[in-house]
Amino acid sequence: MKLFAPVLVVLALCSSGRADEPKTFPTATHKGGELRYVDKVPVLILKGKPAEIGEQFGKLAIANAPDLTKLHEQFLADSGQTATYRLIEAMSRRLKPNFPPHVATELEAAAKASGRPEGLLLFANTIADLTSGLGCSTIIVEKERSTTGAPLFARNFDWIPTKGITEHTLVAVYKGEGKRAFAAITVTPIAGVISGMNDAGLCVTINEIHLRRSKDNAKFNWSGTPLLLNFRRVLEECSTVAEAEKLLRGSKRTSSCCLTICDKNGGAVFELTPDNLEVRKNENGVCCCTNHFRTDKLSVTTKCDRYDKLSLLQQKDAPKLGVKDAFEQLQKVDQGKGTLQSMVFEPSERVIHLAYGPGSASKLPPVKLDLGKLFDEK
Repeated sequence: MKLFAPVLVVLALCSSGRADEPKTFPTATHKGGELRYVDKVPVLILKGKPAEIGEQFGKLAIANAPDLTKLHEQFLADSGQTATYRLIEAMSRRLKPNFPPHVATELEAAAKASGRPEGLLLFANTIADLTSGLGCSTIIVEKERSTTGAPLFARNFDWIPTKGITEHTLVAVYKGEGKRAFAAITVTPIAGVISGMNDAGLCVTINEIHLRRSKDNAKFNWSGTPLLLNFRRVLEECSTVAEAEKLLRGSKRTSSCCLTICDKNGGAVFELTPDNLEVRKNENGVCCCTNHFRTDKLSVTTKCDRYDKLSLLQQKDAPKLGVKDAFEQLQKVDQGKGTLQSMVFEPSERVIHLAYGPGSASKLPPVKLDLGKLFDEK
């Protein structure tokens, strides 16, 4: 386990109230917010001003999370960070002044409402910048290569399979004043975006790239906005890939990663460092990404078994892909118990298909969630 880059998590498929199922979040409401279940998936609806959203998040998710202290301690032990946690927490506090103001307000309110230390929340929301261990795979299928006639966006989330992480994960739907509505597949108490979709159908996911694995030799930017919070801004403010590129080019970034992104018309991979943003587009209607840069300006290696398997989809004679086919491709690059979550977005339909739980999640049956319906309801 090395210092500096992301943690991601999974979505639980658990209903509350059955003795034979793992304990998870109880259904509840609080001042305009709601924790409900949709097809056994915990969905957190958050509405209003930043302080109101933070209080709802704190009461409904953080305070009600099943033994969050135990999960936190177990994750630190599994990732080898127990001894260095205080240092990492101190670094996360150093980044707090760079948080978008509305997110900082949310987290302060969430800490107060939940009775949890603010340091825990800061750590969770800068973990993509300050710790590492993630290995993910993504596939964008352009509409000409899709059996649906519209783009598909598939992703495996691979991470440390800490016991209890499934029970702490949920879909959080944010409806902030003056912002686009968006849904994040998250784990308490992360308020940034690891994977998500907004009301315009714009979808994003992060792929870790260590800062030292970049040809531009960029340095960590302590004045940058943490990665997951920058990507939250993308969903709150943008409706297209082009708008997201403009926003990110104008933002300060702490560290390096790939952002795989797709809207209703297609997608791309943004290769990001604190100093550069390179755009990598599809080959023969398919764009793939794992955990290394591939553009000439940033790449130091192209060796990756998972990428080599996915790259076969970029051949001219490769067949078209549907949702089921996309999941089958994700199965080919899974990482066993470390594959905690698989998903396929349909941006045009504002739908996500999720397979989640103890790995390999890519082999579990997916659940279809109509995010558009959640965005549109009053």
